[in-house]
Amino acid sequence: MATDCLKNAGWGVEAAIDHFYSSGLAAQATTTSGGLDLRAVEGLYQRYKEPGEDHIGVDGVQKFCEELEVDPTDIVVLVVSQYMNAAVMCEYSKDEFTSGLVKLGVDSIDKLKRKLPDLRAELKNDNKFRDVYSFAYNFSREKGQKCVQLDTAIGMWQLLFSVPEQHWPLIDDWCEFLTKHHNRAISKDTWQQLYDFIKTVKPDFSNFDENSAWPYLLDEFVDHIKTKRGGQ
Repeated sequence: MATDCLKNAGWGVEAAIDHFYSSGLAAQATTTSGGLDLRAVEGLYQRYKEPGEDHIGVDGVQKFCEELEVDPTDIVVLVVSQYMNAAVMCEYSKDEFTSGLVKLGVDSIDKLKRKLPDLRAELKNDNKFRDVYSFAYNFSREKGQKCVQLDTAIGMWQLLFSVPEQHWPLIDDWCEFLTKHHNRAISKDTWQQLYDFIKTVKPDFSNFDENSAWPYLLDEFVDHIKTKRGGQ
């Protein structure tokens, strides 16, 4: 629509904007998009946004989850947040929320509620799961922080690998190891390398190559588990 307006106006931006409003296209654009009622999407944002603020905060996210009939800690909320490309936990900007609903193809809570089983099913796919896994790191960071706090990272790992099709048998050992022997924030490199480690190294470490360039933390974890297993 924007391209058509620009063409009609000889590629003059101000003239294209005038054409957009004077021709009635503005009303059309704010009413439907691909069968969606964009005014309804805007209405949902207004329903959950913080009074006097231009974002949805903790209370709004809680209300959003209550009306979806899911717990805020349910992994499907993480998938929804990934579609919104949300920058931080427990907060959605107007653009994140509205563009996310459009991307999901929904303009009401009922429609989104009906879509949740499909969103859960997406996590069975390795490529989609990897996208959600990668998204979860930045999403888990506190504002202004470069790394994810350890307790937050552990909680997120336990949530992600609770998906039956993506379960990692060593997740509890990994979290216990970090708590006892690391006790520091988790870097993005460690976060991403762990996923590669899980997907390539067998739980019994039979194909683990000590000369591979794994982060030192993963090397220490392997040594820890081998010692725990009696050196086997």
